[in-house]
Amino acid sequence: MRKIAAFIKVFLFLMATLTIYVVYAVPYIFIRLFRLHFEPWRNKCLRFWGKYSTAVLGLKITVEGTPPKPPFFVVSNHLSYLDIPVFFSIIDTTFVSKSEVKHWPVIGIMARTLGILFVNRSLRRDVTRVNREISEQLNDRQGVVLFPEGMTSPGEKILRFRPSLLEHAASENLNVSYAAIRYETAPDDIPAYKSVCWWGSTPLHTHLFGVAMTKKVEVTVRFGSDTIQSNDRKELAQKLQENVERIFIPVVEDLDEKFEPAKF
Repeated sequence: MRKIAAFIKVFLFLMATLTIYVVYAVPYIFIRLFRLHFEPWRNKCLRFWGKYSTAVLGLKITVEGTPPKPPFFVVSNHLSYLDIPVFFSIIDTTFVSKSEVKHWPVIGIMARTLGILFVNRSLRRDVTRVNREISEQLNDRQGVVLFPEGMTSPGEKILRFRPSLLEHAASENLNVSYAAIRYETAPDDIPAYKSVCWWGSTPLHTHLFGVAMTKKVEVTVRFGSDTIQSNDRKELAQKLQENVERIFIPVVEDLDEKFEPAKF
């Protein structure tokens, strides 16, 4: 019975994703043709998609603290691809994503037209380009969410924050907000660090079905009460990591297997 429910959840999630994207894409063509701002329309579609898709998959979201309003620069820990619809359901934002996502079938095309920023962290010149694009994307219509860990994890601890993509925030001495995201499943479900957090070698479609198999997932997004500033990106990364660690509650206390980043 639970497998049937999971198939229905995944079907509804995929159909909603494709339908909402089509609804978004048609006006988007004309908006770009007439060189208008596309972010307000994008924000409405993604806010609806975020709320609907997380509800369909059984995610109950609790927000602690006050979400920032555009323009904002937010850093957060990264546990799963589900972090994306969760944040979309809360704030008007775009994301900085790994360049591999750009080439995923269907998802890559959708992400590009939705204004997602892509970076190849192994190329220094590409990091410079993305820092420039970040400065262009910060406006009164949207903010930017960055996952400075650079990978997903099981949520045992906060991984080291990489300072490279904080160059713009440091050079402009921006007020950087921070948040911590956490997942928890019911006692009779598979623990969240195995079922919701995406790490290791589990393929995306297999993992999504596993998420749908859970009865309910409690999601807590906790925003920091202050902002952090520094004109040194390494110092900024360190301060942000310390503050995210302060508000973060581990998903799992003792990891019973070797942690390996998800294979993109």
